[in-house]
Amino acid sequence: MDVIELETATSHCTVASEAGGRLLRLEARDAGGRWRPLLLAPDDPDQVLREPTRWGAFPMVPWPNRITEAQFRFDGKTYRVPPNSGVNAIHGVGFDRPWSVEAANTRSAVMSLNFDERWPFGGGARHTVRLLEDGVALTLEVFAGDRAFPAGAGWHPWLRRDVSGDEPVSVQVDAGEIYELAAMIPTGRLTPVSRETDLRTAPELGDRRLDTCYRHPRGPLRIAWGAFELTITSSANVTHAVVYTPERAVCVEPQTCAIDAFNFYTRHALDSGTAVVEPGRPLIAETTWRWSVRG
Repeated sequence: MDVIELETATSHCTVASEAGGRLLRLEARDAGGRWRPLLLAPDDPDQVLREPTRWGAFPMVPWPNRITEAQFRFDGKTYRVPPNSGVNAIHGVGFDRPWSVEAANTRSAVMSLNFDERWPFGGGARHTVRLLEDGVALTLEVFAGDRAFPAGAGWHPWLRRDVSGDEPVSVQVDAGEIYELAAMIPTGRLTPVSRETDLRTAPELGDRRLDTCYRHPRGPLRIAWGAFELTITSSANVTHAVVYTPERAVCVEPQTCAIDAFNFYTRHALDSGTAVVEPGRPLIAETTWRWSVRG
């Protein structure tokens, strides 16, 4: 697999356009000159093609997370997309497709994708990756062809748990409400965070196994491995965050809408963050991930 290498004196990023337009590796050079890998990445890059939802940090377009039973209503009609997670459809139609490289140099890469037949409206997306001295800035655009459609966007990073060796991992999401889920689909109820899901004060994750959608976080999202911290700031339309904590990783996912967002309003009359893109009026979402050392 061909990759694009972005590098500064203190940061390094490998972009895999062929594997869903994703960041395959993201590394920070610490004060001692040691490179710290932040993302889970296989030794063989081609493994990402075989397991496209499990590595690096991939863009999710034209929707993040799940669509229940792989169908939704829009403008009075029911539309179906292929299920790829049981009966549901998950993470859009870009994470397992090659993206075209529009431009690339040692500091940035721009990739684009025309949606295939799995998305009944046409259109496409553009992903811009810009490497900083202390992080990375990402922009996702979802654009219509000749038809309007509902849209969402987000990023799914697989962050390593061992960025600082055995140091415990802490996560901060300053949100007081989460979506009640049944079989990983929102029921229509919002519930207050509980002791297990309350991340407002940056608790250590410990053995929490979360797969939780947070509504309207206030301020940045933060992940800390001891004194080493990653801060995620996003554009105002990135109104939700999913935190997923399997044993092997920590996934803190900024996204513009809730799980099953396209169905949410029609079924529950509650704003889910769904955008409607029209010809000439794309959805544009931005996020910047910066690292620092406290103390």
